[in-house]
Amino acid sequence: MRDGDRHVTRERYEQIIASDRELVGQMQRIQFTIGDHALEIEPMQSDGGAHHAPGEEPFGVNVSLQIYADDLGLSLSTVRSYRFAAHRWPAGRRRHGVSHKVHYILAGIVEDADRFEAIDAPPLDERVQIRRWTTDLAKKYVGQRPDRPETPAQKVAAIHRLADDEEVAAKVATDVLRRPGVAAKVVADDTARHLVNKAQTTQHKTEVVHDLIEDDAVAAQVASDVLRRPEVASRVVADDTARHAVNRAQTDRSRQQAGAFRRQTPAGRTVRRIERTQEFLDLVGACHHFVAACAKTVPQLCGRTLSGDERAVPAQNVARCRATLDWIETAAETGEVDMDDGLARLPRGE
Repeated sequence: MRDGDRHVTRERYEQIIASDRELVGQMQRIQFTIGDHALEIEPMQSDGGAHHAPGEEPFGVNVSLQIYADDLGLSLSTVRSYRFAAHRWPAGRRRHGVSHKVHYILAGIVEDADRFEAIDAPPLDERVQIRRWTTDLAKKYVGQRPDRPETPAQKVAAIHRLADDEEVAAKVATDVLRRPGVAAKVVADDTARHLVNKAQTTQHKTEVVHDLIEDDAVAAQVASDVLRRPEVASRVVADDTARHAVNRAQTDRSRQQAGAFRRQTPAGRTVRRIERTQEFLDLVGACHHFVAACAKTVPQLCGRTLSGDERAVPAQNVARCRATLDWIETAAETGEVDMDDGLARLPRGE
């Protein structure tokens, strides 16, 4: 026991161990005594039979041992284990200081010579660097599963036994996967990764994808790939926000491509010149239509006197026309098409 784990002094601990070892020794003697008596009642025989006195009713082994166990207040399995240990360890071969449990475990060694040799050659307990027998070391020696696992394989097996229940297993998996190092090793296992992916709900899968596509370049590549699937594309366009975003992106992209085409290619520059010529012709045509419309309409006012309210309307429109003509003149002379706030309000009638 480490000092940090102990609530008593080292001296007191040694006193406790010395006293309790005596108790264990007494328990060993009691257990072997019960085993010897069980052997006397039902000796071990290869055919499983029992010695019985002439004229007595023969009892089956388990029946007689059950009666003995009941009279002692013990279970049949306990009495049978004591009996087996007593049979395997004759009185002269039992070792003081080695628990009855260790004797019982090592009783599984079939050959007498191997068994008697083993108990006198305890293995090294690496935890305390002392040669001694413990129940775990005895189980390990005979090839049984130790109570306290030591190797990774033993620990894994112990966890599997404890996590037999699916609810327990799920909780354990959830807890250990919170550790980045564990999660990294799990996803490196193809089978485990595929099973986890298969078990994920739509919400969980969406969350995982969002985590993976935080980078815009990755997100764009993924969106481009999945939108090639007709079913995915149809679901996306059913979402108003997503559809409007796609349409806006398409418009922006078309505008950018058209601008780049006009700026960077010979054909684009030719188109631009044509467009500029068309724009000039459109402006000349607009002026022509204005003059022609006025030339047709104004003469019709001949001999007509307008009221005050009626005169106010043409006056307001004439002001708008003047402002527009000034705008045209400025654009033609300077190439600047922006209007100041006051000028901009007049054509709108403000």
